[in-house]
Amino acid sequence: MLRAGAGHPDADGASTSGTDIRQLYSTLNEYLQLETKFQPRLCLPTDGENGEVTTGARDGAAHVLRCLKVWFDLPADVLIGAINLFDRFLTKMKVRPCHVPCITVSCMNIAIDEYAEVTKQPRNVTVEELVSVSQSACTAGDVARMSRVIADKLALATRCAVSALHWARLLRALVLAAADSLALRDVALPENELINLVEIAVCDAECVNARTSELALVLVFHQLEKHLVERSRQAAEGGAPVSDDAYYLYEFAAQLQAHCNMSDASLVTTRAHVRDVLARYEARQAAPQRQRLVWRLSERTLKVLRPTDRLTSLLPTIEEQHFAVDSTPKRNRTGSVSSESEETSDWPRSPVLPVYCNN
Repeated sequence: MLRAGAGHPDADGASTSGTDIRQLYSTLNEYLQLETKFQPRLCLPTDGENGEVTTGARDGAAHVLRCLKVWFDLPADVLIGAINLFDRFLTKMKVRPCHVPCITVSCMNIAIDEYAEVTKQPRNVTVEELVSVSQSACTAGDVARMSRVIADKLALATRCAVSALHWARLLRALVLAAADSLALRDVALPENELINLVEIAVCDAECVNARTSELALVLVFHQLEKHLVERSRQAAEGGAPVSDDAYYLYEFAAQLQAHCNMSDASLVTTRAHVRDVLARYEARQAAPQRQRLVWRLSERTLKVLRPTDRLTSLLPTIEEQHFAVDSTPKRNRTGSVSSESEETSDWPRSPVLPVYCNN
């Protein structure tokens, strides 16, 4: 039992929020039973000398998924669900690098369907739009067939996956409930910031094999530690001091660790991975929605967009002087023979403006 009254839900004692905390722990136990089912176990090489999918290709696919999420203004549940599907499929199946773009779009397609089914909302992004924006070089039919393959291999007919985002929201609710029992009204854990941290972590291959419960616990207390450091800085500048009871939340973290059977070594390793990923992300000074899609234009599309590109003419220069009538050179006409041959003329002879290309 925590000091100042923040106790485990199995402990005796009634409170106004006791029922809610029991429900949270009931959900926690359910997540623990399902954690191994939705846990990816990737073993990808760093370089693809043997034609295998590398960690760089995996991170590239996650980057494309995040770009699609931003482009279509999709919720974070869709992005993290799609990344979880992608990692689990690569865990079970050995795929060729040329199939990665189609698998990526198919995972996003399935995640959008799952989110629409859970929220009972209509789907607002079509498969054709996903294919067009992602530039995956596949068709809508390819995505539909690959989606069926992924659903079959992962047995998706049962229920949606319990992702790191579900864990983060649950543990955040438990920490806020513990803070409420400690009468800590100023503990701020903004959900949007936590969601951004989860997105950053799951998009990096370094955190892909970490237990989702450990990853979520590390991210929640990373955000809490950042909050307490900021409050301590404000207190040093003359603001309100941080209550000592706030540090009792770390004792609550130890209880969660024991309840979820997390070893100290595994938790320390996950924390080191998370800090490394966040440090590299902050070093790049990347904003949450700063990713850009790279548009690759074919020669045909380029001709349509820039019809006068590389168009040259060899027209003679007009002399700015007046020639006498008698000094004008006479021109001999020979019937229907043109003054220029068809092979050497550069001026177009048809209503369609030509485009000169190398090929």
